[in-house]
Amino acid sequence: MDLTLFPQYSMLVSAERNLEEYPLFELKARQRGSKARVFERTIEGEDGVALRQTWKVIPSGEYGMPGPVDQDIYLAVLQLLEQRGGMSEDGELAFSLYEIRKVLGWSDDSASAYRQIRDALIRIQLTGVQSSNAFYSAADEQLIADSFNVWSVHFAQRRKRNSRGGARPQAGGQDRHVLRFHPIFIRNYMAQYLKGLDADFYWSLRLPLSKRLYRLVDLQRAGGLSWKTDLLEVRDQVPLDYAYPSQVKRALERAHAELVERAFLSGVDYEGKTGVLYRVSPGFARRQKALELSGDPQEMFAIERLIREGVRGDTARELVLNHGAGNCLHCADALDAQKGIRNRASFLVSAIREGYDLPAPPPDQESLELSLIEGPPAQEASDVHTPVRPASDAEAERVWQEALDEVSENVDSPSLQVWFEGAVPVALRHDVLTVSVPNNVAQEYIERRFSSSLEEALRPILGQDARLELECYT
Repeated sequence: MDLTLFPQYSMLVSAERNLEEYPLFELKARQRGSKARVFERTIEGEDGVALRQTWKVIPSGEYGMPGPVDQDIYLAVLQLLEQRGGMSEDGELAFSLYEIRKVLGWSDDSASAYRQIRDALIRIQLTGVQSSNAFYSAADEQLIADSFNVWSVHFAQRRKRNSRGGARPQAGGQDRHVLRFHPIFIRNYMAQYLKGLDADFYWSLRLPLSKRLYRLVDLQRAGGLSWKTDLLEVRDQVPLDYAYPSQVKRALERAHAELVERAFLSGVDYEGKTGVLYRVSPGFARRQKALELSGDPQEMFAIERLIREGVRGDTARELVLNHGAGNCLHCADALDAQKGIRNRASFLVSAIREGYDLPAPPPDQESLELSLIEGPPAQEASDVHTPVRPASDAEAERVWQEALDEVSENVDSPSLQVWFEGAVPVALRHDVLTVSVPNNVAQEYIERRFSSSLEEALRPILGQDARLELECYT
């Protein structure tokens, strides 16, 4: 494998798995009509019962079916979301058209380029999806029948005064807009029903069909080195409009050649009339595996810490991957001791990448933060200040555990176990549950990431005015 095909720093973009498996985008602009696209198949369910799956994409009559440019803009939105640190609880992403253009790598800064991005965002918004036993909900742990749109977009219009004192709209792409993902998308994202896409590799591909085929094969190989399937099913999942296997093979030839050239595929083998075997390059698989963090608590903690210091989400992941969670945490902890820093995030990134020799932070600060993750080393335990754990209240403990169980079902996040491990429910007064946590780092994180979910889980138990109060016992 030619490693020069790939940049030194890359990132995996988290993509919702259903939208990687089923067709959403046409791959030729001229096919962006208003006719619905239907994907159907029968799979063997439990006890040998056949299950019929239907996935129907319904385009807007005015804007038509999403096409090849829309596929790119969909990926650009996911990449921008990754750069911001992932999905927020409310599922909102603030953005500018300029930011999306930069992710796309478009040099065109004209009004028509921004109009194309805006139209694509609207086109995806207006495209409906109907699923019957096709869409898998990780939160419900079952295939569901539902209808949804991927997102809604709300455009702001900043206005500028003209020479006569009137207002006229801005022409550029710097206005701030808001994109809201559909709740069904948010729930699967929070439940980690995601597939990591290699963004740099995706953007390196020339053909829209190659991009779609990469997304599909990389999902279906399920971490292995091959995917054996039926050629006509590939046709329907891509999708392509050809009736005969020979036509499908010809249509896929150029995409197969590009994916082999780019060292994603090591080969494509046909078996019989419609059988096909995709063989993935071991080098590519190893590289992608290396990009995937293990998800252990220290990595999660380090990424969150860097993001809190202003580092972009994708950069934080890259730094933890390439330089280690412990080193990243050490540099972040040492920031306050540095003099004359104008940009903390920029200095921190440089310190980690360049290996600055930074003085160790005060022992209490570092030991308290790392104790959340791994606890003090056994040989030094007597020298480390250990917070006095308060006594729990039995009724508060019962209510806390019930709320925590509810949140755990809806948010499958490794952070839950990390941040709640030292939490102690100490009091329950009417509709207020008080929980004591080891330090202000944990308090800040829980309040920012989980307080709204926890209070929502408390309402059926304590009433509509239920509140969660966090305090430190350091």
